[in-house]
Amino acid sequence: MTASIRAGRSAPERRRRSPVDPVHRTPPFRRRRRGVLAVLLVACLALTGCVAIPDSSSPQPVEEFRRTVATNLVPTPGRSDDPETLVRNFIKAMADPADGHRAARKFLTRGGSDRWDDQGEKTVLNELRVVVDERNESAVRLRVIGDRIGVLSSIGRLLPATGKMILPLILTRSGDRWRIAGDVPPGTITDATQFDATFRAAQVYFPDRTQTRLAGDPRWLFGAAVDPTELVSHLLAGPAPSLAGAVETAAGKDLELRGPVVHEDDTITVNLGGLGEADTRARTVLAAQLIWTLDEAGLRGTYMINVDGGALIPERADGWRTADVQAFDPEPESGEVSLHVVRHALLRVAPSGTTPVGGPLGTADDLVSAAISADQARVAAVAERGGRRVLLQGLYGGEVSEVIGGAEIHTPSFGARTDVGYALVDGRPIQWTVDPGRAGESRPRVVSLDISRVAAVEPGRITAFKVSPDGVRAALIVGGSVLFAALSTNDRGVPALTGVYVAAPDVGAPAVSIAWGGVATVYLARNDDDAPIMRVPVSGLPATALVSGNLKPPVRALAATRSKVYVGDSRTVMELGTASGSPDQYWTEVGRVAWGSVPVAQAG
Repeated sequence: MTASIRAGRSAPERRRRSPVDPVHRTPPFRRRRRGVLAVLLVACLALTGCVAIPDSSSPQPVEEFRRTVATNLVPTPGRSDDPETLVRNFIKAMADPADGHRAARKFLTRGGSDRWDDQGEKTVLNELRVVVDERNESAVRLRVIGDRIGVLSSIGRLLPATGKMILPLILTRSGDRWRIAGDVPPGTITDATQFDATFRAAQVYFPDRTQTRLAGDPRWLFGAAVDPTELVSHLLAGPAPSLAGAVETAAGKDLELRGPVVHEDDTITVNLGGLGEADTRARTVLAAQLIWTLDEAGLRGTYMINVDGGALIPERADGWRTADVQAFDPEPESGEVSLHVVRHALLRVAPSGTTPVGGPLGTADDLVSAAISADQARVAAVAERGGRRVLLQGLYGGEVSEVIGGAEIHTPSFGARTDVGYALVDGRPIQWTVDPGRAGESRPRVVSLDISRVAAVEPGRITAFKVSPDGVRAALIVGGSVLFAALSTNDRGVPALTGVYVAAPDVGAPAVSIAWGGVATVYLARNDDDAPIMRVPVSGLPATALVSGNLKPPVRALAATRSKVYVGDSRTVMELGTASGSPDQYWTEVGRVAWGSVPVAQAG
């Protein structure tokens, strides 16, 4: 599947996109574990009339595959369609939500259409089979069987799913045409191939809790291209429930879109109403939301944003450009990104070898892990001292202070703010905050996160916890499973992990390490010799394996940036380029790095 939302953009302009998977053998919505496939195959072969929907294609990178825009996105019933063909086309037609799934209703009898409740979620199935149970000249009873690999909500939010789904259908023949007559279960389904062909990924942006930066809320929209009117409508409807509490909205609840979004030549016009008495700051944040959302979807130019018949801000009556809201960039450039490693001390990697960073972390002999903020302003490190571990933090190259101690401390990380950091202490995520305005480095304030909703989704011990570079999401490993969550604040004012869900339900071997490769991608290392490193997109696409031919498992450590992944295997530190359009095809050794070194990437 492609998640491309910037078709035609040059390489520099695509810099904010998450890296693609270097190599995977099949498109992500078609890759399944072999054991599940075998179960379905046995069930299929045990019955007569089993017909499979074609599901083959050549390997393509996840986000760079340029799909041909189809003239007809969904099929229509044909006079000569046999029952199996009719059902397969009915499932493909269910992809189109327009007019109450009018395209799919053409495959039903009038009574069947009247009884069908098409509202709710859309289930995406893989390895779909049609199994005929009974057949005569005028009626057919059959089942559609497939693996659930995703569920698309009514707002276009895709979440991973697992398990087998069976859809029973009854067809009748009237004259020379077959139609589906039996009751169709509520909701809709589609197959992975059709989803790949007819849905487009887009990002809807909302301000974080500081109202200074935007965070992406991925949506999947039906159509040959992203419709700007539909996209802005999703924006005005607010964030996905899973992000509630982690992001804000700049506009009031009465804000609405008045008329379609018009894109003519170099001008994109958005007419709004109902903003009320919002101040200039709130209006600027709203403009940033609209502009970055449209820009990310490939709709670029001069943005004319009007409210209640006048300009959103009078000083911008001649239009906005992306540069006018550059400060809200969802994934700003952080300058040169240097690889560091921990080998008893914190070392910076250069072509000539490694050199210690300034300050006590560069001369230490007891460090086991570290994290560096995106702007390389601050650093956190875990030291092994006297049979216990100590979390340290301070300015990069400067003095450090103790944050907290514990029997086990793992995976320190930073979000968007350099004065706030995170770590896993004795199995519980904590947040620490420093006061950069005070003289010297006072002891940071530490608070444990509310993780009650994590336990409700996946009971077990948390073994890894890392916050995304924008500070809005977190990735966790619980009992070997990878979870995503939003960083919110509960009703007691305590930081909390909410909107928790299993991000990669079908990765097989247990995950042992995680790293953020930008704001939209998590990489995980797992106990698997064949495919130890996998990529998990925030967009809801299934996890995919990275190339692994020249790695030597087990993988000991993992770090990532938007363009590279670093691992420590049984020999040394290895790197893999993942830049869009030119991913590496094999791992290469990071030169002159001692065995046992732990890679550290900024905000990764």
